[in-house]
Amino acid sequence: MLKMCNNLSRFVYNKPKNLNIFVALVLTFSSFFGTMTAFAETLFDVRVDLDGKWTPYKTKSMKVSEFLAKNNIVLGEYDIINFDLNTVIDKDLFIIHIDTAENFNFIFEDKKIPFTLNNVNVGTAINTFNKKFNKNVYLEEGQGFGSGSDVKNGMNIKVASFKEKIDTIEEKIPFEVQTIENPDLLEGETLVREGSEGIKVTTVKEIYRGDLLESKEILSEEVLTLPIAKVIEKGTKKPNSNKNTNQVDKNPNISNNINNSTNTIQTDKGIFTFNKKFKMKSTAYTADYESTDKSPGDFGYGITASGMKARRGVVAVDTSVIPFGTRLFIEGYGYAIAGDTGSAIKGNKVDLFFDDYNDAINYGVKNVNVYVLDKKIS
Repeated sequence: MLKMCNNLSRFVYNKPKNLNIFVALVLTFSSFFGTMTAFAETLFDVRVDLDGKWTPYKTKSMKVSEFLAKNNIVLGEYDIINFDLNTVIDKDLFIIHIDTAENFNFIFEDKKIPFTLNNVNVGTAINTFNKKFNKNVYLEEGQGFGSGSDVKNGMNIKVASFKEKIDTIEEKIPFEVQTIENPDLLEGETLVREGSEGIKVTTVKEIYRGDLLESKEILSEEVLTLPIAKVIEKGTKKPNSNKNTNQVDKNPNISNNINNSTNTIQTDKGIFTFNKKFKMKSTAYTADYESTDKSPGDFGYGITASGMKARRGVVAVDTSVIPFGTRLFIEGYGYAIAGDTGSAIKGNKVDLFFDDYNDAINYGVKNVNVYVLDKKIS
């Protein structure tokens, strides 16, 4: 080296015209050594941890995405890396962690369905499966792992569908029993208007895991028919021994008993409004054997179908037309209560009770106006 420097000095001293050549050589050597130094400074140590397997690399400054591409490291959709791909590698000992996703299978309805997720447990994987395929499945038992177990590469997860069942349940709504006083009935007499149960329909959704009921939800409730109360009317009227019960209402056929302009009727029980009018065929009956096939001493003799005692003013009707307990005014007969029925009394027919058999025979058969009374106004 010393000899080289002495020769260089003599070269410069003896040949000034070569000075320019000398300077050029110095600049060339400086540039070369500077470039080599700069190149050496841009090489960084990179360590890549790929699922626990470490690999060292040397690289100059570049983006992480460029580094991965240069070294043929391909990231899957669910792989996790600890750096943004636009991060620049600009320091020594640059450590990259890559956690690749697990590839596993769902076994559903005897079919193998490949799936890929990263760092999840079995329960989360099943939820993802349900959302992706719009299913409702659960983990079948006896597979050696549960919903909280980590999903592993190559794992087979057997699942089955929850079964959904929609049921419509019809149930009866019980009716109430009401007891009221009826001033038009004699003491000791009762009038029974039978009640009826209501109907409620409930729609229920049930979810089954196999044969076991998993959950139950009421979707809707609807009352189809309201219950109708059973009404027992008890008579409070004092018996009047001076009254001839075979008499009809005062002037029952006189038109001034009925005021059609105000819908009112005057009866021996007072003045009532009326809300319906029927044209009916009327007949007559008694409590005797000829009418009822019963004699004194027989069970039920003298008792009507509604439970009332058979007496004048109690008439038999078709209850689908006129319900039991309805107060009536019948032209040619007077004030009455619907309290009996009979196999021959259908539709617009009414059977009038008389205490005396001869009175019933004399009455015969007539077409009459039957008024359904409403409110008593006086």
